[in-house]
Amino acid sequence: MFHPRDLDIFCKVAETGNMSRVAEAEAKTVMAISKQIRRLESELNQALFIRTRRKLELTEFGLEFKKKSEASLEHYTALVRWGHSQETSVTGELRVVCQSNDMLKETLIPWLAEFTSEYPELGISLDVKESLIDIIDDDYDVFWAVGAYLGERYPGLKRQALWSSAYGIFASPDYLKKNGTPTSIDELARHKVIGYLHNQPSNVLIAGRNNGEPNYVTPTCQIKTVAGLLELAEAGLGLINAPVNTTTIQEKLRQGRLAPVLQDVWWQGAKVYVYYHPSRPVQAKVRAFLDFFVPKRHEWEL
Repeated sequence: MFHPRDLDIFCKVAETGNMSRVAEAEAKTVMAISKQIRRLESELNQALFIRTRRKLELTEFGLEFKKKSEASLEHYTALVRWGHSQETSVTGELRVVCQSNDMLKETLIPWLAEFTSEYPELGISLDVKESLIDIIDDDYDVFWAVGAYLGERYPGLKRQALWSSAYGIFASPDYLKKNGTPTSIDELARHKVIGYLHNQPSNVLIAGRNNGEPNYVTPTCQIKTVAGLLELAEAGLGLINAPVNTTTIQEKLRQGRLAPVLQDVWWQGAKVYVYYHPSRPVQAKVRAFLDFFVPKRHEWEL
């Protein structure tokens, strides 16, 4: 594989027929220029120049090689220019995945029209995957509003924090009236949890420990689902976990449709992040997305 620098030097020597002039123009020694020419001749196993007292003249092979080298350098220069233009050009297709429809609707959809008007040449693909994400099989540029597990599974990913909340335990007043209100974590074992299908295990209920770490409890689970957990809890079918700092939960608490359970042992460390693949520099389309949507977190109506 010929290095473009060697081809460029060869073409300049071929034009001038004088290594000294090229060396002076390139701020190099004649020996360095000669070494580059010899390296090319060695790789080609062909002589490029006939060396006379007055000047260097191209061999028949050297003349043909010069034409091809000039064409190759033109392509290389065009490729470099194109690459530099892509550093700041926000084009192509941006693939974004989120882990819930609600999060997608609350944190991206309200500002999507504004974003697309700002970047009219960028296509956007928004997807929802409620099961665990595998970055090898799931070909996305941005993993939006995903829990800490993704960074733990793939520590090479870049991430920025988006949102945090206490993770509460809730049930309907009817359920608690019928089954009793738990007064300790140990009592949770005899209660029912409405399981999230893609949790591992699906019947897990998260509380908190004194050291701030999560405490995983596994009560009985009759129903596992990916949607409708709040509605099922309102219907009195069991306990659920949910982030406290959401409009929906706060509204249901005010209306008396749900009641808090064991507030003193709620886990305080629920967080979601935006993850993206490491690259230097960050792809222009990814950087544009992050710079636009991450600051919007202060306007979320969760």
